[in-house]
Amino acid sequence: MPTNKIILIVFILVASFSQFVWAKKNNNESELTVEADESLEWFEKEKYYLAKGNVILKKDGVTLKANIIKADYIFEDGENILKKIIAEDEVILTKEKTRATGQYMTYDFNDKIAKISGPFQTFSSPSGYLESKKNIIFDDVNNKAEAEGNVKIILLNKTTIYADNVKANFEPTNKSLKQAIALGNVIIENKAKDRKSKADFGVYNANDEIIRLTGNVVIINRKSKLLGSKGITNLKTGISNIIGDRKNKKRVRGTFSPIKKQKKGD
Repeated sequence: MPTNKIILIVFILVASFSQFVWAKKNNNESELTVEADESLEWFEKEKYYLAKGNVILKKDGVTLKANIIKADYIFEDGENILKKIIAEDEVILTKEKTRATGQYMTYDFNDKIAKISGPFQTFSSPSGYLESKKNIIFDDVNNKAEAEGNVKIILLNKTTIYADNVKANFEPTNKSLKQAIALGNVIIENKAKDRKSKADFGVYNANDEIIRLTGNVVIINRKSKLLGSKGITNLKTGISNIIGDRKNKKRVRGTFSPIKKQKKGD
C-alpha cells in the first residue's frame, strides 16, 4: 500500500468513533444501571445521580467505568430522562469491540457530543488504535470528529501516524467519510517497509479520492527521498507527485540511492 494512502485509513479510524457513543434511541427504551463500591446517591431536588468507587454504568449496550460518575437528568412524561453524564478518574468506555480510556469524559444526550480529555486518552477499534494528549471529541449532530494534542494512530498494518490535530467530517446518512484534515507535524511511518512521509498539512477529499500534502513535504521510500512544497496522491491510480513552488522559488528535489543486494544466506 502506498505510504500516502494510509492517510485515508487514519480518518476512517476516527470515523468509527461515531459508532461508539450512545445510541440515538429514545432514552426511555433502555434502563440505566449503576453499581459502585463506595456510594450511590440520588439528589432528587437537583436531579442528578452521583456514584463513587469503582463505578460501573450500563446503558444502550455501553459500559462506562470510572471512580466517579455523575448523571444529570430531567423528569419528563413520568420518566427520568438522562441529559448528561460526567465521568472522572480512570475512565473506561466500552461498546462491543471498541474501547476508550481517559481521565475525564462527558457525554451530552441532547447535543450528542462525546468528549474524552486529560493528559492522555485512547480509542481502539477493529480498525486500529488512536491516542492523544489533549482530547478526543465526536459531534454526532454535526457529523464531525476531532483528536487533538500529539495525536498518534497505529493501524493494523503497523503503520504509525502522528499529527498535532486530526479532524474529520462525515456524511449525515451513512457516516461515511467526506473530508479529513491532519494539521501540524504530520508524519506517516512504516518502519517495516522503511517508508515515511512528512508534511505540515494534509487533506483528503472523498469525492475525488485525492490526498493533498502541503508545507515542507518529504516522501522517503527506503533510500530515496523526494522534497517539495506540495504532494499529491491519487488513490485511484496510486500515483504520487511532488510539486514545487515557483512563486517562492522553491524547487523540487530528490535523492536516489542504490539499494545494496543482499548476499545469499543474509
